[in-house]
Amino acid sequence: MTAMKKPEILVIDDEIEVGAFFHYYFQEEKGYPVAVANSGSEARAFLSKKSFDLALVDLKLPDTDGITLLKEIKDNNPGCVVIIMTGYSTVKSAVDAMKLGAFDYIDKPFDELEELDILLERALQSIYNKTWFISDELHKLATEFGIVVAADSPLKDLLLLSKKVATRKISILIEGETGTGKEVLARFIHANSLRSGSPFISVNCGALTESLLESELFGHEKGSFTGSQGVRHGIFELANKGTLFLDEIGEASPSIQVKLLRVLESGEFYRVGGEKPLKTDVRVLAATNKNLRDAVKDKLFREDLLYRLDVVNLHIPPLRERRMDILPLVDYFIEKNLPEEEKHLTVRFNNEARNLLQSYFWPGNLRELSNVVARSLALRDSDLLGPECLPRHVVLYGEEDFLAEHLGTKTNIDEALRDWSQRLLKVILSKGSIDFLELEKKLEQEAAWVSRRVIEETLVKTGNNRTEAAKALNITPRVLRYHRNEKSRE
Repeated sequence: MTAMKKPEILVIDDEIEVGAFFHYYFQEEKGYPVAVANSGSEARAFLSKKSFDLALVDLKLPDTDGITLLKEIKDNNPGCVVIIMTGYSTVKSAVDAMKLGAFDYIDKPFDELEELDILLERALQSIYNKTWFISDELHKLATEFGIVVAADSPLKDLLLLSKKVATRKISILIEGETGTGKEVLARFIHANSLRSGSPFISVNCGALTESLLESELFGHEKGSFTGSQGVRHGIFELANKGTLFLDEIGEASPSIQVKLLRVLESGEFYRVGGEKPLKTDVRVLAATNKNLRDAVKDKLFREDLLYRLDVVNLHIPPLRERRMDILPLVDYFIEKNLPEEEKHLTVRFNNEARNLLQSYFWPGNLRELSNVVARSLALRDSDLLGPECLPRHVVLYGEEDFLAEHLGTKTNIDEALRDWSQRLLKVILSKGSIDFLELEKKLEQEAAWVSRRVIEETLVKTGNNRTEAAKALNITPRVLRYHRNEKSRE
Protein backbone atom coordinates (compact mmCIF):
# COMPACT_ATOMS: atom_id res chain seq x y z
CA MET A 1 0.00 0.00 0.00
CA THR A 2 2.97 2.37 0.53
CA ALA A 3 3.50 2.71 -3.22
CA MET A 4 -0.13 3.61 -3.77
CA LYS A 5 -1.95 6.87 -3.31
CA LYS A 6 -2.87 7.41 0.31
CA PRO A 7 -6.63 7.13 0.92
CA GLU A 8 -8.65 10.26 1.55
CA ILE A 9 -10.68 9.81 4.74
CA LEU A 10 -13.74 11.66 6.07
CA VAL A 11 -15.00 11.30 9.65
CA ILE A 12 -18.56 12.52 10.35
CA ASP A 13 -19.51 12.68 14.04
CA ASP A 14 -21.01 15.42 16.21
CA GLU A 15 -18.88 14.40 19.22
CA ILE A 16 -15.73 16.53 19.24
CA GLU A 17 -13.80 13.84 21.13
CA VAL A 18 -14.58 11.20 18.49
CA GLY A 19 -13.43 13.49 15.69
CA ALA A 20 -10.22 14.30 17.57
CA PHE A 21 -9.55 10.60 18.22
CA PHE A 22 -9.85 9.64 14.55
CA HIS A 23 -7.87 12.70 13.42
CA TYR A 24 -4.98 11.55 15.61
CA TYR A 25 -5.47 7.86 14.69
CA PHE A 26 -5.37 8.39 10.93
CA GLN A 27 -3.13 11.42 10.51
CA GLU A 28 -0.58 11.00 13.31
CA GLU A 29 -0.39 7.21 13.55
CA LYS A 30 -1.17 6.14 9.97
CA GLY A 31 -0.08 9.18 8.01
CA TYR A 32 -3.37 9.39 6.07
CA PRO A 33 -5.06 12.71 5.21
CA VAL A 34 -8.31 13.04 7.14
CA ALA A 35 -11.13 15.58 7.30
CA VAL A 36 -13.54 15.81 10.26
CA ALA A 37 -17.14 17.04 10.03
CA ASN A 38 -19.33 17.57 13.09
CA SER A 39 -22.65 17.78 11.24
CA GLY A 40 -24.38 16.77 8.05
CA SER A 41 -23.98 20.25 6.54
CA GLU A 42 -20.23 20.24 7.18
CA ALA A 43 -19.98 16.75 5.68
CA ARG A 44 -21.84 17.82 2.55
CA ALA A 45 -19.49 20.79 2.19
CA PHE A 46 -16.49 18.45 2.23
CA LEU A 47 -18.17 15.98 -0.13
CA SER A 48 -18.99 18.72 -2.64
CA LYS A 49 -15.31 19.63 -2.97
CA LYS A 50 -13.64 16.23 -3.32
CA SER A 51 -14.15 12.48 -3.40
CA PHE A 52 -13.21 10.40 -0.38
CA ASP A 53 -12.05 6.78 -0.30
CA LEU A 54 -13.25 6.03 3.23
CA ALA A 55 -16.00 7.63 5.33
CA LEU A 56 -16.82 6.90 8.97
CA VAL A 57 -20.38 8.09 9.55
CA ASP A 58 -22.22 8.39 12.87
CA LEU A 59 -25.85 7.25 12.68
CA LYS A 60 -27.14 10.15 14.77
CA LEU A 61 -26.27 13.71 13.80
CA PRO A 62 -27.84 17.02 14.85
CA ASP A 63 -29.13 17.97 11.38
CA THR A 64 -29.49 14.62 9.56
CA ASP A 65 -28.91 10.90 10.03
CA GLY A 66 -26.24 8.46 8.93
CA ILE A 67 -28.54 6.49 6.62
CA THR A 68 -29.35 9.62 4.60
CA LEU A 69 -25.67 10.53 4.34
CA LEU A 70 -24.80 6.96 3.35
CA LYS A 71 -27.25 7.10 0.44
CA GLU A 72 -25.89 10.49 -0.67
CA ILE A 73 -22.29 9.27 -0.52
CA LYS A 74 -23.08 6.08 -2.44
CA ASP A 75 -25.11 7.98 -5.07
CA ASN A 76 -22.34 10.48 -5.75
CA ASN A 77 -19.28 8.34 -5.04
CA PRO A 78 -20.13 4.59 -5.23
CA GLY A 79 -16.50 3.61 -4.68
CA CYS A 80 -16.32 5.22 -1.24
CA VAL A 81 -16.11 2.65 1.56
CA VAL A 82 -18.51 3.63 4.38
CA ILE A 83 -18.32 2.44 7.99
CA ILE A 84 -21.27 3.24 10.24
CA MET A 85 -20.62 4.23 13.87
CA THR A 86 -23.41 3.35 16.26
CA GLY A 87 -24.48 2.87 19.85
CA TYR A 88 -26.04 -0.45 20.91
CA SER A 89 -29.56 0.97 20.68
CA THR A 90 -29.15 1.61 16.95
CA VAL A 91 -27.55 -1.69 15.91
CA LYS A 92 -30.59 -2.63 13.82
CA SER A 93 -30.27 0.63 11.88
CA ALA A 94 -26.57 -0.05 11.39
CA VAL A 95 -27.34 -3.45 9.88
CA ASP A 96 -29.94 -1.83 7.62
CA ALA A 97 -27.16 0.53 6.53
CA MET A 98 -25.03 -2.46 5.56
CA LYS A 99 -27.86 -3.68 3.36
CA LEU A 100 -27.76 -0.28 1.65
CA GLY A 101 -24.06 -0.54 0.91
CA ALA A 102 -22.18 0.25 4.13
CA PHE A 103 -19.00 -1.81 4.45
CA ASP A 104 -19.53 -2.58 8.14
CA TYR A 105 -20.39 -0.94 11.44
CA ILE A 106 -18.62 -0.43 14.74
CA ASP A 107 -20.04 0.10 18.20
CA LYS A 108 -19.38 3.21 20.26
CA PRO A 109 -17.55 3.69 22.54
CA PHE A 110 -14.47 2.11 20.95
CA ASP A 111 -13.47 -0.11 23.85
CA GLU A 112 -11.73 -2.75 21.75
CA LEU A 113 -9.02 -0.88 19.86
CA GLU A 114 -7.69 -4.12 18.37
CA GLU A 115 -11.12 -4.77 16.83
CA LEU A 116 -11.12 -1.21 15.47
CA ASP A 117 -7.66 -1.74 13.95
CA ILE A 118 -8.75 -4.94 12.22
CA LEU A 119 -11.93 -3.37 10.82
CA LEU A 120 -10.15 -0.28 9.50
CA GLU A 121 -7.38 -2.37 7.97
CA ARG A 122 -9.99 -4.47 6.14
CA ALA A 123 -11.72 -1.31 4.97
CA LEU A 124 -8.47 0.22 3.71
CA GLN A 125 -7.55 -2.99 1.89
CA SER A 126 -10.94 -3.05 0.20
CA ILE A 127 -10.28 0.40 -1.25
CA TYR A 128 -7.58 -1.13 -3.44
CA ASN A 129 -9.25 -4.46 -4.01
CA LYS A 130 -13.01 -4.05 -4.26
CA THR A 131 -13.69 -7.80 -4.49
CA TRP A 132 -11.49 -9.15 -1.73
CA PHE A 133 -14.37 -9.46 0.72
CA ILE A 134 -16.33 -11.66 -1.73
CA SER A 135 -13.27 -13.84 -2.06
CA ASP A 136 -12.69 -17.43 -3.10
CA GLU A 137 -12.26 -18.19 0.59
CA LEU A 138 -15.82 -17.06 1.40
CA HIS A 139 -17.17 -18.95 -1.61
CA LYS A 140 -15.29 -22.09 -0.59
CA LEU A 141 -16.52 -21.88 3.00
CA ALA A 142 -20.12 -21.40 1.83
CA THR A 143 -19.86 -24.42 -0.49
CA GLU A 144 -18.71 -26.57 2.43
CA PHE A 145 -22.11 -25.88 4.01
CA GLY A 146 -24.02 -26.61 0.82
CA ILE A 147 -24.54 -22.93 0.02
CA VAL A 148 -23.93 -22.83 -3.72
CA VAL A 149 -24.25 -19.54 -5.57
CA ALA A 150 -23.77 -18.36 -9.14
CA ALA A 151 -21.72 -15.28 -9.99
CA ASP A 152 -24.83 -13.08 -10.19
CA SER A 153 -26.79 -14.66 -7.33
CA PRO A 154 -28.58 -12.39 -4.83
CA LEU A 155 -27.31 -14.78 -2.14
CA LYS A 156 -23.83 -13.28 -2.49
CA ASP A 157 -24.85 -10.11 -0.67
CA LEU A 158 -26.72 -12.19 1.92
CA LEU A 159 -23.63 -14.32 2.56
CA LEU A 160 -21.45 -11.25 2.89
CA LEU A 161 -23.84 -9.67 5.39
CA SER A 162 -24.14 -12.98 7.26
CA LYS A 163 -20.38 -13.28 7.59
CA LYS A 164 -20.07 -9.71 8.86
CA VAL A 165 -22.75 -10.04 11.53
CA ALA A 166 -21.56 -13.53 12.52
CA THR A 167 -18.96 -12.11 14.89
CA ARG A 168 -21.41 -9.72 16.55
CA LYS A 169 -23.10 -10.38 19.89
CA ILE A 170 -26.59 -10.00 18.41
CA SER A 171 -29.58 -12.20 17.68
CA ILE A 172 -30.49 -13.01 14.08
CA LEU A 173 -33.87 -13.92 12.56
CA ILE A 174 -33.67 -15.93 9.34
CA GLU A 175 -36.78 -15.84 7.16
CA GLY A 176 -37.59 -17.94 4.13
CA GLU A 177 -39.93 -20.51 2.68
CA THR A 178 -39.72 -24.17 3.68
CA GLY A 179 -36.69 -25.84 2.13
CA THR A 180 -34.69 -22.68 1.35
CA GLY A 181 -31.84 -23.66 3.69
CA LYS A 182 -32.41 -21.62 6.84
CA GLU A 183 -30.58 -24.06 9.11
CA VAL A 184 -27.70 -24.29 6.64
CA LEU A 185 -27.30 -20.51 6.79
CA ALA A 186 -27.46 -20.66 10.59
CA ARG A 187 -24.62 -23.20 10.63
CA PHE A 188 -22.64 -20.96 8.27
CA ILE A 189 -23.10 -18.03 10.67
CA HIS A 190 -22.04 -20.17 13.64
CA ALA A 191 -18.92 -21.36 11.78
CA ASN A 192 -17.91 -17.75 11.13
CA SER A 193 -18.61 -16.58 14.68
CA LEU A 194 -16.38 -16.35 17.73
CA ARG A 195 -18.36 -19.32 19.10
CA SER A 196 -17.39 -21.69 16.27
CA GLY A 197 -15.45 -23.93 18.64
CA SER A 198 -18.49 -24.38 20.90
CA PRO A 199 -21.70 -26.39 20.32
CA PHE A 200 -24.29 -25.61 17.64
CA ILE A 201 -27.61 -27.15 18.65
CA SER A 202 -30.79 -27.04 16.59
CA VAL A 203 -34.36 -27.57 17.77
CA ASN A 204 -37.58 -27.41 15.75
CA CYS A 205 -40.20 -25.60 17.81
CA GLY A 206 -43.01 -26.95 15.63
CA ALA A 207 -42.03 -30.61 15.94
CA LEU A 208 -42.59 -30.99 19.70
CA THR A 209 -45.51 -30.52 22.05
CA GLU A 210 -45.32 -27.59 24.46
CA SER A 211 -44.29 -29.75 27.44
CA LEU A 212 -41.66 -31.67 25.46
CA LEU A 213 -40.24 -28.47 23.97
CA GLU A 214 -40.04 -26.85 27.41
CA SER A 215 -38.18 -29.86 28.80
CA GLU A 216 -35.93 -29.98 25.74
CA LEU A 217 -34.99 -26.31 26.01
CA PHE A 218 -34.75 -25.81 29.77
CA GLY A 219 -34.31 -29.32 31.17
CA HIS A 220 -36.16 -30.69 34.20
CA GLU A 221 -35.56 -31.71 37.81
CA LYS A 222 -36.06 -35.21 39.16
CA GLY A 223 -39.72 -35.87 39.93
CA SER A 224 -40.91 -32.68 38.21
CA PHE A 225 -43.48 -34.73 36.28
CA THR A 226 -44.58 -38.34 35.91
CA GLY A 227 -41.79 -40.44 34.45
CA SER A 228 -38.93 -38.02 35.13
CA GLN A 229 -36.31 -40.26 36.70
CA GLY A 230 -33.49 -37.76 37.16
CA VAL A 231 -32.14 -34.34 36.32
CA ARG A 232 -32.16 -33.57 32.61
CA HIS A 233 -29.92 -30.85 31.23
CA GLY A 234 -31.72 -28.71 28.68
CA ILE A 235 -30.36 -27.26 25.46
CA PHE A 236 -29.73 -23.87 27.04
CA GLU A 237 -27.27 -25.62 29.37
CA LEU A 238 -25.75 -27.86 26.71
CA ALA A 239 -25.29 -24.99 24.26
CA ASN A 240 -23.58 -22.71 26.80
CA LYS A 241 -20.94 -20.54 25.07
CA GLY A 242 -22.30 -21.80 21.76
CA THR A 243 -25.21 -21.21 19.39
CA LEU A 244 -28.84 -22.33 19.67
CA PHE A 245 -30.87 -22.47 16.46
CA LEU A 246 -34.63 -22.23 17.06
CA ASP A 247 -36.29 -23.38 13.84
CA GLU A 248 -39.95 -22.50 13.18
CA ILE A 249 -39.95 -20.13 16.16
CA GLY A 250 -43.43 -18.95 15.16
CA GLU A 251 -44.83 -22.31 16.36
CA ALA A 252 -43.68 -21.77 19.97
CA SER A 253 -46.57 -21.47 22.45
CA PRO A 254 -47.20 -18.25 24.43
CA SER A 255 -45.79 -19.92 27.57
CA ILE A 256 -42.56 -20.92 25.81
CA GLN A 257 -42.29 -17.44 24.32
CA VAL A 258 -42.34 -15.88 27.81
CA LYS A 259 -39.53 -18.18 28.97
CA LEU A 260 -37.47 -17.50 25.84
CA LEU A 261 -37.84 -13.77 26.39
CA ARG A 262 -36.51 -14.12 29.93
CA VAL A 263 -33.42 -15.99 28.73
CA LEU A 264 -32.71 -13.45 26.01
CA GLU A 265 -33.09 -10.52 28.40
CA SER A 266 -31.26 -11.84 31.44
CA GLY A 267 -29.46 -15.04 30.45
CA GLU A 268 -31.39 -16.80 33.23
CA PHE A 269 -33.82 -19.73 33.13
CA TYR A 270 -35.36 -22.38 35.37
CA ARG A 271 -35.47 -26.10 34.75
CA VAL A 272 -38.99 -27.54 34.75
CA GLY A 273 -39.75 -28.12 38.43
CA GLY A 274 -36.68 -26.17 39.47
CA GLU A 275 -36.51 -23.37 42.03
CA LYS A 276 -32.98 -22.12 41.42
CA PRO A 277 -32.24 -19.86 38.42
CA LEU A 278 -29.47 -21.04 36.10
CA LYS A 279 -27.26 -18.84 33.92
CA THR A 280 -26.37 -19.44 30.30
CA ASP A 281 -24.38 -17.66 27.61
CA VAL A 282 -26.01 -18.71 24.37
CA ARG A 283 -26.36 -16.89 21.09
CA VAL A 284 -29.82 -17.47 19.62
CA LEU A 285 -30.46 -17.72 15.90
CA ALA A 286 -34.14 -18.16 15.04
CA ALA A 287 -35.89 -19.04 11.79
CA THR A 288 -39.43 -18.90 10.47
CA ASN A 289 -41.38 -19.47 7.28
CA LYS A 290 -44.19 -17.31 8.67
CA ASN A 291 -44.56 -13.56 8.83
CA LEU A 292 -44.02 -12.92 12.54
CA ARG A 293 -45.12 -9.30 12.22
CA ASP A 294 -48.53 -10.52 11.10
CA ALA A 295 -48.49 -13.03 13.97
CA VAL A 296 -47.84 -10.16 16.39
CA LYS A 297 -50.87 -8.29 15.00
CA ASP A 298 -52.98 -11.42 15.51
CA LYS A 299 -51.73 -11.76 19.12
CA LEU A 300 -50.08 -15.09 18.25
CA PHE A 301 -46.52 -13.93 18.85
CA ARG A 302 -45.08 -11.59 21.48
CA GLU A 303 -43.93 -8.27 20.09
CA ASP A 304 -41.18 -7.88 22.71
CA LEU A 305 -39.79 -11.33 21.79
CA LEU A 306 -39.81 -10.42 18.10
CA TYR A 307 -37.77 -7.29 18.85
CA ARG A 308 -35.27 -9.41 20.78
CA LEU A 309 -34.93 -11.99 18.01
CA ASP A 310 -35.08 -9.65 15.03
CA VAL A 311 -32.00 -7.48 15.66
CA VAL A 312 -30.71 -8.62 12.27
CA ASN A 313 -33.13 -9.94 9.65
CA LEU A 314 -31.84 -12.20 6.88
CA HIS A 315 -34.32 -13.23 4.18
CA ILE A 316 -33.43 -16.18 1.94
CA PRO A 317 -35.20 -15.81 -1.43
CA PRO A 318 -36.97 -18.91 -2.81
CA LEU A 319 -35.26 -20.87 -5.56
CA ARG A 320 -37.68 -19.60 -8.21
CA GLU A 321 -36.35 -16.08 -7.58
CA ARG A 322 -32.71 -17.10 -8.07
CA ARG A 323 -32.81 -19.41 -11.07
CA MET A 324 -29.15 -18.69 -11.81
CA ASP A 325 -28.32 -20.92 -8.81
CA ILE A 326 -30.29 -23.97 -9.99
CA LEU A 327 -27.71 -25.52 -12.31
CA PRO A 328 -24.74 -24.97 -9.95
CA LEU A 329 -26.87 -26.58 -7.23
CA VAL A 330 -27.71 -29.50 -9.51
CA ASP A 331 -24.00 -30.15 -10.08
CA TYR A 332 -23.37 -29.87 -6.34
CA PHE A 333 -26.14 -32.36 -5.48
CA ILE A 334 -24.85 -34.81 -8.13
CA GLU A 335 -21.40 -34.72 -6.54
CA LYS A 336 -22.91 -35.03 -3.06
CA ASN A 337 -25.16 -38.00 -3.91
CA LEU A 338 -22.75 -40.05 -6.02
CA PRO A 339 -21.39 -43.13 -4.22
CA GLU A 340 -17.71 -42.88 -3.32
CA GLU A 341 -16.74 -45.51 -5.91
CA GLU A 342 -18.37 -43.39 -8.66
CA LYS A 343 -16.83 -40.01 -7.76
CA HIS A 344 -14.40 -40.34 -10.66
CA LEU A 345 -17.25 -40.44 -13.22
CA THR A 346 -18.50 -37.38 -15.10
CA VAL A 347 -22.22 -37.62 -14.37
CA ARG A 348 -24.42 -34.80 -15.64
CA PHE A 349 -27.85 -33.94 -17.03
CA ASN A 350 -28.15 -33.34 -20.78
CA ASN A 351 -29.19 -29.93 -22.08
CA GLU A 352 -32.89 -30.83 -22.38
CA ALA A 353 -33.04 -32.02 -18.77
CA ARG A 354 -31.06 -29.01 -17.55
CA ASN A 355 -33.53 -26.68 -19.28
CA LEU A 356 -36.43 -28.47 -17.61
CA LEU A 357 -34.76 -28.23 -14.20
CA GLN A 358 -34.14 -24.53 -14.66
CA SER A 359 -37.70 -23.83 -15.83
CA TYR A 360 -39.53 -25.64 -13.02
CA PHE A 361 -40.89 -23.45 -10.19
CA TRP A 362 -39.59 -25.55 -7.23
CA PRO A 363 -42.21 -25.03 -4.52
CA GLY A 364 -40.11 -27.21 -2.20
CA ASN A 365 -36.96 -25.18 -2.95
CA LEU A 366 -33.54 -26.75 -2.23
CA ARG A 367 -35.01 -29.75 -0.45
CA GLU A 368 -37.13 -30.65 -3.47
CA LEU A 369 -34.25 -30.07 -5.90
CA SER A 370 -31.95 -32.30 -3.84
CA ASN A 371 -34.55 -35.08 -3.79
CA VAL A 372 -35.13 -34.83 -7.56
CA VAL A 373 -31.39 -35.09 -8.26
CA ALA A 374 -31.04 -38.09 -5.90
CA ARG A 375 -34.00 -39.79 -7.59
CA SER A 376 -32.54 -39.15 -11.05
CA LEU A 377 -29.21 -40.67 -10.06
CA ALA A 378 -30.96 -43.78 -8.80
CA LEU A 379 -32.84 -44.21 -12.10
CA ARG A 380 -29.99 -43.48 -14.50
CA ASP A 381 -28.75 -46.00 -17.07
CA SER A 382 -25.70 -43.97 -18.08
CA ASP A 383 -23.58 -41.03 -16.99
CA LEU A 384 -25.72 -38.67 -19.09
CA LEU A 385 -29.12 -38.08 -17.47
CA GLY A 386 -32.10 -37.13 -19.62
CA PRO A 387 -35.72 -36.09 -19.00
CA GLU A 388 -36.68 -39.74 -18.54
CA CYS A 389 -34.93 -39.64 -15.16
CA LEU A 390 -36.93 -36.63 -13.95
CA PRO A 391 -40.33 -36.75 -12.19
CA ARG A 392 -43.34 -36.30 -14.44
CA HIS A 393 -44.42 -33.01 -12.86
CA VAL A 394 -41.00 -31.47 -13.61
CA VAL A 395 -40.97 -32.67 -17.23
CA LEU A 396 -44.55 -31.56 -17.92
CA TYR A 397 -44.37 -28.24 -16.10
CA GLY A 398 -45.50 -25.50 -18.50
CA GLU A 399 -46.61 -27.98 -21.15
CA GLU A 400 -50.14 -28.61 -22.36
CA ASP A 401 -50.31 -31.98 -20.60
CA PHE A 402 -49.36 -30.38 -17.30
CA LEU A 403 -51.89 -27.61 -17.76
CA ALA A 404 -54.57 -30.12 -18.71
CA GLU A 405 -53.80 -32.17 -15.62
CA HIS A 406 -53.71 -29.22 -13.21
CA LEU A 407 -56.10 -26.75 -14.82
CA GLY A 408 -58.37 -29.10 -16.74
CA THR A 409 -58.82 -28.84 -20.53
CA LYS A 410 -59.82 -25.17 -20.44
CA THR A 411 -58.15 -22.93 -23.04
CA ASN A 412 -59.90 -19.70 -22.03
CA ILE A 413 -57.92 -17.85 -19.34
CA ASP A 414 -61.01 -16.98 -17.30
CA GLU A 415 -62.21 -20.58 -17.36
CA ALA A 416 -58.76 -21.93 -16.52
CA LEU A 417 -58.42 -19.58 -13.55
CA ARG A 418 -61.89 -20.42 -12.30
CA ASP A 419 -61.16 -24.16 -12.61
CA TRP A 420 -57.84 -23.74 -10.80
CA SER A 421 -59.48 -21.68 -8.06
CA GLN A 422 -62.16 -24.30 -7.46
CA ARG A 423 -59.54 -27.08 -7.26
CA LEU A 424 -57.42 -25.03 -4.87
CA LEU A 425 -60.44 -24.16 -2.74
CA LYS A 426 -61.25 -27.87 -2.27
CA VAL A 427 -57.70 -28.52 -1.07
CA ILE A 428 -57.79 -25.58 1.34
CA LEU A 429 -61.18 -26.43 2.82
CA SER A 430 -60.14 -30.06 3.28
CA LYS A 431 -57.64 -28.93 5.92
CA GLY A 432 -58.73 -28.92 9.53
CA SER A 433 -57.46 -25.39 10.09
CA ILE A 434 -55.53 -22.83 8.07
CA ASP A 435 -53.55 -19.66 8.65
CA PHE A 436 -55.69 -17.27 6.63
CA LEU A 437 -53.19 -14.39 6.61
CA GLU A 438 -50.41 -16.73 5.54
CA LEU A 439 -52.68 -18.11 2.79
CA GLU A 440 -53.47 -14.60 1.60
CA LYS A 441 -49.77 -13.76 1.51
CA LYS A 442 -48.92 -16.90 -0.49
CA LEU A 443 -51.68 -16.20 -3.01
CA GLU A 444 -50.30 -12.69 -3.51
CA GLN A 445 -46.79 -14.07 -3.96
CA GLU A 446 -47.93 -16.61 -6.52
CA ALA A 447 -49.92 -13.98 -8.42
CA ALA A 448 -46.85 -11.73 -8.52
CA TRP A 449 -44.71 -14.64 -9.67
CA VAL A 450 -47.13 -15.49 -12.52
CA SER A 451 -47.15 -11.84 -13.62
CA ARG A 452 -43.35 -11.70 -13.71
CA ARG A 453 -43.13 -14.97 -15.65
CA VAL A 454 -45.66 -13.71 -18.22
CA ILE A 455 -43.49 -10.63 -18.77
CA GLU A 456 -40.24 -12.64 -18.91
CA GLU A 457 -41.63 -15.16 -21.40
CA THR A 458 -43.10 -12.41 -23.57
CA LEU A 459 -39.73 -10.64 -23.62
CA VAL A 460 -38.09 -13.88 -24.74
CA LYS A 461 -40.61 -14.27 -27.57
CA THR A 462 -40.03 -10.68 -28.75
CA GLY A 463 -36.23 -10.91 -28.62
CA ASN A 464 -36.12 -8.75 -25.46
CA ASN A 465 -37.83 -5.91 -27.33
CA ARG A 466 -39.63 -4.05 -24.54
CA THR A 467 -41.81 -2.03 -26.90
CA GLU A 468 -43.07 -5.13 -28.71
CA ALA A 469 -43.51 -7.02 -25.45
CA ALA A 470 -45.52 -4.16 -23.94
CA LYS A 471 -47.70 -4.05 -27.05
CA ALA A 472 -48.33 -7.81 -26.83
CA LEU A 473 -49.32 -7.44 -23.19
CA ASN A 474 -51.47 -4.36 -23.81
CA ILE A 475 -49.46 -2.20 -21.39
CA THR A 476 -47.00 0.66 -21.77
CA PRO A 477 -43.21 0.03 -21.73
CA ARG A 478 -43.08 2.03 -18.50
CA VAL A 479 -45.59 -0.27 -16.79
CA LEU A 480 -43.68 -3.29 -18.09
CA ARG A 481 -40.41 -1.92 -16.70
CA TYR A 482 -42.06 -1.23 -13.33
CA HIS A 483 -43.52 -4.72 -12.99
CA ARG A 484 -40.30 -6.37 -14.13
CA ASN A 485 -37.92 -4.41 -11.92
CA GLU A 486 -39.83 -2.94 -8.98
CA LYS A 487 -42.26 -5.75 -8.33
CA SER A 488 -39.48 -8.34 -8.36
CA ARG A 489 -37.91 -6.58 -5.35
CA GLU A 490 -41.01 -6.73 -3.16
